[in-house]
Amino acid sequence: MKKYGAIFLVFLTCLFATSVQAKTLKIAVGLSIPPYVIKEKAKGIEYDILKEVLNSQGYEMEPVYVPLSRTLHLIKYGQVDGIMSTGQKDLPGCYTNPHITYWNFAITLKSRNLEIHSVADLQDKTVLAFQNASKYLGAQYAQMTKTNPKYKEIADQSVQNKLLFNKRVDVVIADRYIFEWFRTHMPVKSVADTSQEVVHHRLFDPSHFSSVFKDSDVCLAFNKGLEAMKVSGRYGEIIASYGVGDPDWIN
Repeated sequence: MKKYGAIFLVFLTCLFATSVQAKTLKIAVGLSIPPYVIKEKAKGIEYDILKEVLNSQGYEMEPVYVPLSRTLHLIKYGQVDGIMSTGQKDLPGCYTNPHITYWNFAITLKSRNLEIHSVADLQDKTVLAFQNASKYLGAQYAQMTKTNPKYKEIADQSVQNKLLFNKRVDVVIADRYIFEWFRTHMPVKSVADTSQEVVHHRLFDPSHFSSVFKDSDVCLAFNKGLEAMKVSGRYGEIIASYGVGDPDWIN
């Protein structure tokens, strides 16, 4: 414990001491995806991780909020110093070690006792997924979306929680943290009993995302700061501060 405490103190010392003379980096950030990025409050799990890691290494993050597709354009044409995260592997610049993991699940009410062990098991279910899920979750999933007449996608993911907890849909497809974030929100809790137990059916692999920077020195510094943040325990603290965590029930 003393060892980890000392490392955390070093991390904090770097965080505050270097921020005084920090070099500003323009970072392309996608539009709000709570709890990862909350634009109106300039915070979020991923936002906080990136900002604190960069600060600890002597850099100040200046966010440039644009649609996700636009972030790729900005880094390709050198209009920003980096982008917050991407799963794409052919962008110009250097890639950091992965700093954030998105993990989508098929989520059901435990009381329904639904047997879901593969994408094929979704075929006869009422499924509500996040927008463009059919483009991101593989060929088998994309095929299911074409042949299941009860499949829909929605941009406002709070609606997924409302309909699932009110038994209006059988399954929602969502990232574990996004689902938990909306589950605790009053607009959802006011219209549904969100205390009901749910099951996360593991149909998809986790997706690990990295930042991309123009300058390789920034990548090296970022990787160093990220490792220190994880060892100190600060990484886990940031995630926990948003009231989310790993699922209780995974099938």
